[in-house]
Amino acid sequence: MNANRTSGCEHPCKSAGRMFFEFSCKFKKHPGRIALQSDIAEELHMEGDAARIHQLVSLLVDNAVKYTPEGGKIHIFWRKNGKKAEFSVQNTCDTLPEGDLNRLFDRFYRADASRARESGGYGIGLSVAAAIVKAHKGKITAERTRDGICFKAVFPAKG
Repeated sequence: MNANRTSGCEHPCKSAGRMFFEFSCKFKKHPGRIALQSDIAEELHMEGDAARIHQLVSLLVDNAVKYTPEGGKIHIFWRKNGKKAEFSVQNTCDTLPEGDLNRLFDRFYRADASRARESGGYGIGLSVAAAIVKAHKGKITAERTRDGICFKAVFPAKG
């Protein structure tokens, strides 16, 4: 897998609705554990590799599911902001130390070693997500929210 390459095909982001449906099925396995909300724009288009965009969405949603506590919330947004397409996943989570946000995209970085034992994984998902966004000429950030964290990927939009 090479997250730095794109196929150059147009990816209509309205298929984000289909991706959302697919990922919402994961939440049905945990009824009452997590509340899922979405805000998905229709007819939002961008250039890129549809498979890599799907992988990005999967990585960010899976990350949110892993770290959202019981009774927590996950919000998924896909919208146009001027000439940019924005995809974000915001979730309730434990407080992260201040210095951790920039390092979250470093390969093999784990904010807390004990979480690695609890949730599994190797600490590469967010670094792969960052590589996918970079390959699509975008930018990914992690921002602290009132009760958790928000990962936002911003891409050039088409049209």
